[in-house]
Formats: sequence, structure tokens, C-alpha cells
Amino acid sequence: MIETRPYRPGDGAAFEPLYHGYLEHYRLGPPDGAETAQLIAHLDAGRHMSCLMAHDGARPVGFATWALTFPAGRGTALFMKELFVDPATRGQGVGRHLLAGLAEIAEAEGCVRLDWQTDGDNQGAQAFYKAIGAPRLEKLSFRVPAADLAAFRRRLTRPSARP
Repeated sequence: MIETRPYRPGDGAAFEPLYHGYLEHYRLGPPDGAETAQLIAHLDAGRHMSCLMAHDGARPVGFATWALTFPAGRGTALFMKELFVDPATRGQGVGRHLLAGLAEIAEAEGCVRLDWQTDGDNQGAQAFYKAIGAPRLEKLSFRVPAADLAAFRRRLTRPSARP
């Protein structure tokens, strides 16, 4: 039976194989020990991010990362950054349980909505969201990778940068 609960300090050992599965799924290269340790340290400290984990008995089978954001119209939104389910347990309701858990958190926090995005080429995720009746919006996303942040910041603060 699938159960969800918030990530708790000390869950790093259960979270780590799922995170490595996420890296493999998105072809992001092998896990880096220092990066993984930093991520787990942030989660353990409860700083800047939250994570809902799914377990099948004692076995971790998925996670959803999220944060509260504003403004969201006249309130706060829960934004899901990532939903990942162990490939061996896909199709068994894990994603539904994670989204239901996030919806419950959003209701408890008084959020006016639950938001998320998926990559345009992630057909599996899009099919899942369509199958569960999630409304689709047409929005554009923008991203500045870490390697470009310093140059981006300099462009923004140059006097000639104003449009």
C-alpha cells in the first residue's frame, strides 16, 4: 500500500536512490557525492525546499518537491517543482498519491492553487497529467543555468541593459 509523508531529517538514505533514479531518468549524468550531500543537507535543514515522499511499505518509491510561492492572484500557491516515481513502480498509483498529498498540503496551507510544469518533450508526464484530468495552461518558462548566472547578473546591472 502506498503511503506518503513529508521528508524528515534523516530520510537521506531513503531519498538518495530515488534522486539517483531521477538523474538517470533525465540523463543528467552520474550522481555527484558532494551535490547529493548538499541537497540532502538542505532537505534535512528544512531550508528553501520541501519534499513529499512515497513509500510502498518500507521501500521509498517516489518523491515530489515543492514550495509555497506568491503572489498567486490574491493568495499563495503550492508549486510542485518535480514529481519522480521509481520506474519499477510506475502505473501503480504512486504519482496520484503524491499529487493527492500535495493537494492536501495546499488545502491545509490555505493555498489558492497548486501549480506545476513539465518539459515539453516529457510525453509520459503529459499523458499522466492528461489522464488524471489536470487542466493545462499555455505558459512560457525561462531558465538561467548556474554557469550563466554571473554573466546574466552583469547584463542586468549594466546601465545600457535597460530595455
